[in-house]
Amino acid sequence: MTLPAAEALQRETTIAGVLKTTCVELTNALEAEACNLSRVIGQLLVDLVEHSRDGRRIQLGRAYLVPDYPVTEEVVESGEPRTVWLYDPGVDPGEAALLRELDFDALLMLPLQLDERCWGLLEVYRMGTRVFSSEDIALGIEIAAHAGRAVENLQRRAAAA
Repeated sequence: MTLPAAEALQRETTIAGVLKTTCVELTNALEAEACNLSRVIGQLLVDLVEHSRDGRRIQLGRAYLVPDYPVTEEVVESGEPRTVWLYDPGVDPGEAALLRELDFDALLMLPLQLDERCWGLLEVYRMGTRVFSSEDIALGIEIAAHAGRAVENLQRRAAAA
């Protein structure tokens, strides 16, 4: 079975298009409110692309130090997804403060892997009490993997041209 997200990503002809489509597809597939993609540059995260259902700006143009957010740092270093829920008694204070500032309650962080390293960080946001399930995480991983392959393919084509 081919995911609709995979088909949408395969149709994109630019890296910018793949990145934007990834945010849109993750938001839709995971029934979330928004998605943000940041580029990992050393110990810095720089916001590149965002999508929200209500059209509001999330974080575009901001930059963060990865070590200031331990859960985020785990995702970048391990290449494994992590979730944060504002109402979890053990929630990281930095991650909780950012969720409050952005007016969201749940976060799924997914690495965007290129050439087997974390090139970017995808952050999918929800409001309310619905946490991200193991099924949501698996679907998010699959979409992120398709996005990574789509970017790699476009990079290879550009290098060969």
